[in-house]
Amino acid sequence: MHRIKIVSFTAILAAMAVCFAQEAPNPNRLSGTQKQVLEKARQSMDNETKTKTVAITLKLAALAKSLDRNMLADQPDPELDRKLQNDLVQAVTEMVAGVLQTKIAADREVVKILTPEQKKILLAEVDKVDSNPDLSELIGKLFLDKK
Repeated sequence: MHRIKIVSFTAILAAMAVCFAQEAPNPNRLSGTQKQVLEKARQSMDNETKTKTVAITLKLAALAKSLDRNMLADQPDPELDRKLQNDLVQAVTEMVAGVLQTKIAADREVVKILTPEQKKILLAEVDKVDSNPDLSELIGKLFLDKK
């Protein structure tokens, strides 16, 4: 009889442990898997941004030097000046566009793993007048554990 009670009590404790372990995830926190995806997206974005920026920075430096040399010449060439200015503007535009495209792609990957509840919470924050326009920063602010 005591053995049956002990077994029953043990079974009840095990069932309670399973119930507690299966509690609904907190929509105000990212799960471990979500945190991994977020970190992977951030690392990927950082690496890709650095790679693109380094290549374009070298191009920008060469263009700026050529522009400076033309301006300092005894007889600056106005056509060359216009061409170098246009090339410099185009290179900066390419760099900014590349960084933005990489960031948007990373944000899309992170948003894919958010739950519908998390998306609602995030959307409510995005709709605020003074909201931070950086989606990945908002996700961190709203869903990552505060340290």
